[in-house]
Amino acid sequence: KAMQQYQNALDIKLKALGPDHSSTAITYHSIGNVLRNQGKYEKAMQQYQKALEIKLKVLGPKHSSTAATYHSIANVLQDQGKYEDAMQQYQNALAIFLKVHGPEHSSTVTTYHKIGNVLFFEGKYKDATQQYRKVLEIKGGELGPEQPSAADTYHCILQDHGKYKETMQQYQKALEIELK
Repeated sequence: KAMQQYQNALDIKLKALGPDHSSTAITYHSIGNVLRNQGKYEKAMQQYQKALEIKLKVLGPKHSSTAATYHSIANVLQDQGKYEDAMQQYQNALAIFLKVHGPEHSSTVTTYHKIGNVLFFEGKYKDATQQYRKVLEIKGGELGPEQPSAADTYHCILQDHGKYKETMQQYQKALEIELK
């Protein structure tokens, strides 16, 4: 149902605004999100690539919306196990987010966390832990230690070191925070 609505919106935007409009790019990006959630990674990637092409042309390479598309492309690549390619796209997004929003913005922090995940999946546990600690420092300072996302990041650090008992305690803490 969502896909049909996005497709209808895309048809309207293509007619009214043309193919090289930022609103058209956002709709391609949204269609990509739906396809990714359905596990249709190749089709999602095609939509993200269309969105990226338009955003680079219309908004430029240093716009936060362009960074968001790099981030979404990285998510698909990570889902497909293409970690090296995902890392490059996350790095592209991170560079833009840092310039546009700074190191403590939620988009920047999320990208740090995603980079940690890629490093973890690649077996680079020490590097992943460094990324997770960076996220925790920012989240703990900005959001406070009682935020679910801070607890989630903390358990990632413990899990990286094989501290499963402490990890379970953090899962419990995160659950308690969520239920408040």
